[in-house]
Amino acid sequence: MKALFLGNVAADTANGIAAQLSPELRVEILADPRQLIERPEAAADADILVTNHWHAEYPPAPKAKLVQSVATGIELIDLAALPRGVAICNAFGHETAIAEYVLMTMLVWSHRFREIAGDFRSRSSWRPSWVQSGAPHGEILGHTVGIVGLGRVGREVARRAVAFGCRVLAANRSERPAESGVERVYPLTELDDMLPACDFVILCTALGPETDGLIDARRLALMKPSAFLVNIARGQIVDEDAVYAALRDHQIGGAALDVWWQYPDAAEPERRPSRHPFHELPNVIMTPHCSGWTGGMVARRWAEVAGNINRFVRGEPLINIVTTT
Repeated sequence: MKALFLGNVAADTANGIAAQLSPELRVEILADPRQLIERPEAAADADILVTNHWHAEYPPAPKAKLVQSVATGIELIDLAALPRGVAICNAFGHETAIAEYVLMTMLVWSHRFREIAGDFRSRSSWRPSWVQSGAPHGEILGHTVGIVGLGRVGREVARRAVAFGCRVLAANRSERPAESGVERVYPLTELDDMLPACDFVILCTALGPETDGLIDARRLALMKPSAFLVNIARGQIVDEDAVYAALRDHQIGGAALDVWWQYPDAAEPERRPSRHPFHELPNVIMTPHCSGWTGGMVARRWAEVAGNINRFVRGEPLINIVTTT
């Protein structure tokens, strides 16, 4: 039995889990997907494809029965380009890291940490301090956090926000109980009713037909002028033009953006994340899709991926099945 690890993240995963994989499994690694076009035989005899992307232009993989994603989202996997009967499984382990990132950005924003620390380092400015009767900065105690998408990450965010004394609301595509200290769960169709109440809006939902462009100009206008938006989901959930204009014109208070509308590729490895200059806006915290990229997450995800591959080799039931072709 053979597993093909395709792409740089899959290649890192293969090297990290080599000792955990069944000795019955033959492994082939192609870190650069362009190699697959030149070597179609690599796909032709693969029983397992380990990757977070599969495109129509790739050579056929007629023997494949499992696509094990090395990510949570599967939107880069073209299901129509796979043979019938392939199980598509994803991987997690990122919930703790992303939830910590969300709370970190909320705290950094409320405490004006970047501004105060930067000014004190560069200019020894004491203006924000009681020493010079400066204006007090904020805190998150008592503020309302609205979580869009109450899945694994959303629930971890909720637990931490409650621990910090926040009121927590949520909106979700499917019916969910109001657990983890969440006061109320709105259907996604009633998101408009939740947004005006929120000091922080945290996007944790998966990308799909119901969430593509979910946060548009109209919904941004429903938010408080002081609201802080955090997107750790997918860039396409937010209208790119609308959120840039809302931040530029101070229609909302600020944002932390970890996911984007443009990503680097081989031709443009330092590609800007948007066609708009978000980097010029002082009210935006920008990170390069790394909120979940911690050492702990890597270890947990690798263990999940290795375990599921070994289940397949042994003929045991798989975990984290998203869909089947």
